[in-house]
Amino acid sequence: MGANIVSISLYCKNQRVVLSPDSEGKFLIPNMSTASGSVPLIKVTAKQLIHHKEIKNMDPVLTLDDGTKLRVFQGGDPSGLLTRPISLIEKHDKKFAKKDKIIKRKVISDLPTRGYEYPDWDWQDQDWD
Repeated sequence: MGANIVSISLYCKNQRVVLSPDSEGKFLIPNMSTASGSVPLIKVTAKQLIHHKEIKNMDPVLTLDDGTKLRVFQGGDPSGLLTRPISLIEKHDKKFAKKDKIIKRKVISDLPTRGYEYPDWDWQDQDWD
């Protein structure tokens, strides 16, 4: 199973809409929240995308880097999740989760550990309770 996900398409309003992952491996979808002040678009993982309460009914189809197209659900029915597509989705999300952890670890390890002075910070005057 060396194939990777290039995009996930959805059947919406009588046409296929193609969603491609960003550099973090996430997909941008409309925010269905009705809360005031909510952002119009949100980033989700591939697994969150196919399990989204509205999107799962839009017959998600994976496009792989070798050109193969795989339906996520048997016959487009969200109660029939297929094994190979979910395996590829989990592999995709796991690959980007590892990449994200490595980036965060590197940023933290690049912080100075010695000889760094905290301007205008008096350690003695802090209430540590």
